[in-house]
Amino acid sequence: MISAYETRKAASVATKRVPGSVLIARSTSGEVYEPAWSRALNDLGVDSRMFDTYACFPGGIWGRAQQRLLWGPAMWKANRRLLDRVRRERPDVTLLYQGHHFWAETVARLREHTFVVGYHNDDPLGPQTAELRFRHLKPALPLYHGYHTYRDCTAEDLRAAGVPRVGLVRSFYLPWADYPRALSAEDKARFGCQLTFAGHWEPDLRVECLSRAVRAGVQVRLHGEPRFWRRSLPRDVLRRLAPVRARYGDDYRKALCGAEIAACFLSQWNRDQYTRRVFEIPACGVFLLAERTPLMRELYREGEEAEFFDSPEEFLDKVTFYLGNPRVRKRVAASGHRRATSSGYDVYSRIRGWLADVGEWRGDRPAAPRSSTGRAA
Repeated sequence: MISAYETRKAASVATKRVPGSVLIARSTSGEVYEPAWSRALNDLGVDSRMFDTYACFPGGIWGRAQQRLLWGPAMWKANRRLLDRVRRERPDVTLLYQGHHFWAETVARLREHTFVVGYHNDDPLGPQTAELRFRHLKPALPLYHGYHTYRDCTAEDLRAAGVPRVGLVRSFYLPWADYPRALSAEDKARFGCQLTFAGHWEPDLRVECLSRAVRAGVQVRLHGEPRFWRRSLPRDVLRRLAPVRARYGDDYRKALCGAEIAACFLSQWNRDQYTRRVFEIPACGVFLLAERTPLMRELYREGEEAEFFDSPEEFLDKVTFYLGNPRVRKRVAASGHRRATSSGYDVYSRIRGWLADVGEWRGDRPAAPRSSTGRAA
């Protein structure tokens, strides 16, 4: 009996363009990354499977050290096992999601058996490019058949680094997870507030914005990795925000839905003009207050579907105005929800775009580049 996998692969071979099977190799963790891509691909009729890179690493201190340094026998195991699996299954496309764990030589050898593409949701060639996690990825970039990125500025850098084909896949919201939720009395006690921010610390205006709101008497809840926030927040502000905890999955969505306003700050480390939360927050039916950028003003109409700010002063002014005008705030939140859910900001729309790009790339392969050893890839 012919399997669904074999049927889709045969159809892909017949068209020579649209992939029927995709193997995703993990280099990160979290439901919004590789698992979301794989689920969307399967729902769209593409056979998608995952290679669990982390299963190659042992537990304990030794395993964590190898994972942090991207070095040691576990790295050899991960590269060898991925290559063996691709040789065995021959997927139409192998997606190295971020690709931190895979050497240039491995990418070169994968090319003999599959169409190799990559994707990164961070900025490996930007201000943080010296980070240890990028050290295997950067030499391998010219050997990928193509690579997609999260932001326009990274796309230009990838082309300059020698990637033959570069595409843009912006982040998204998950229809099965990001939607308006009615909270229980217990959830309201845990998450209910006037203003929330869920995210990481950076040395930018986020500390000043949140501090001003707290000191102005706004009920604020902060959700994020506590050790970094504790180091940076003024003591009087931290005392009124405590406890600060990271929230994931349903708790993250409840934290958004429990707020009257959800703030969104943009990472300077990643040169962001937008971020994933600008889709998740409106999809959850929550009022979005984000940093103003040209792209944000394309994604949402300012003052009608979302609100924006440039400074701590404007941030507090907007918070104060919309808390004092609930009818206006709810109208903007409802319009933002309609915009997010009708404009292709969901994972399925993004993955359809990715499939179209990869289909075109596969129909017009360039000559194989040569690796640093001079061997044909």
